[in-house]
Amino acid sequence: MTIYLENITKSCNGTIALKDFSLSVEEGRMYALVGPAGSGKTTALKIFMGDLKPDSGTVSRMGDYKYPTLQSAYVSQEGHLNPKKNAVWNVRKAHRTASKGRAIEELSRFLSEEEQKQPVGNLSEGKRRIVEIVRALFVPADFIVLDEPFAGMSAEEREKSFGYILEKRGTRPLLLASREELNEKGFRVIHMQEHP
Repeated sequence: MTIYLENITKSCNGTIALKDFSLSVEEGRMYALVGPAGSGKTTALKIFMGDLKPDSGTVSRMGDYKYPTLQSAYVSQEGHLNPKKNAVWNVRKAHRTASKGRAIEELSRFLSEEEQKQPVGNLSEGKRRIVEIVRALFVPADFIVLDEPFAGMSAEEREKSFGYILEKRGTRPLLLASREELNEKGFRVIHMQEHP
């Protein structure tokens, strides 16, 4: 299975976010879009997932598919948690078959029992991002798409979260956007630049 983004151009609010951007995403591979804010990383991820349409260029698939659409396990840059609800509630909300016991089991790898019970709005940014990651990986998906997943994390939290992502990923393609260079190995790094 391969997804091709070919010569993608996209403007947002009169500003060019992507210009002639191309990427082929293959089964079993990991990709890191690295660059400053405004370099088109989030736009590229949203076009890949089908959430945005390019102004020009094409998105195409090659391979056998069981279903007409593909699903992504997605961590957005802005986050999708309900800050008034606890971590267990937020993880369970990700998928209709998610059990409370499994949510607690996965979250317990990162959060104390007390942290799991309080509203996620009370947690640190790093811990909220961890809840986002656990929540996203609860969803049965063809791809994993992570936009700034490690924001606000300590080095230890980041390392542990990355290990968790790899464990849950299997051979699914992983796309990750980051403003910082990655220390993690195994990524094909695509450097993104701001467009004038």
